Amino acid sequence: MDDRRIRILVASGILAAVIFVLTAFLRVPIPAGYLHLGDTGVFFAAMLLPPGVAVLCAGLGSALADLIGFPVYVPVTFLVKGLAALTFSLLWRRRDRLRYLAFLAILVIPVGYFLFELILFRNYAWIDLPLNLLQSAVGAGLAFALDRAGRDRIRL
Repeated sequence: MDDRRIRILVASGILAAVIFVLTAFLRVPIPAGYLHLGDTGVFFAAMLLPPGVAVLCAGLGSALADLIGFPVYVPVTFLVKGLAALTFSLLWRRRDRLRYLAFLAILVIPVGYFLFELILFRNYAWIDLPLNLLQSAVGAGLAFALDRAGRDRIRL
């Protein structure tokens, strides 16, 4: 295994753990779940890691956090956060102005949860939709700030 692969492996493990901690322990309850800063880690992993690795890192870190109180969400969280990371990662890697379309990936999370909660909770889905959108947007914004502040210090 070459040096770059080892750095990516280590970074993905650390980021999955950070996503888990930001999601599981720094949270505010809402009707059908909780608000958290884990999406910051999801989007930062999408900026930093190769797309496939970012999917696994974001999906696993987020889904493991749901095991602590919301296990019904584990499969949907893995899919939604993984898809958000994949969408963001693929668009972010572009070298033209279209790279900023990556921020449209913030819609993947609230829409994914909305569809799931519409089936599961019906009316609560509408209550959580704007909160999930806010959480996703704040997470992407903080990830962008982290990337701008630390990109030259991180070598993968």
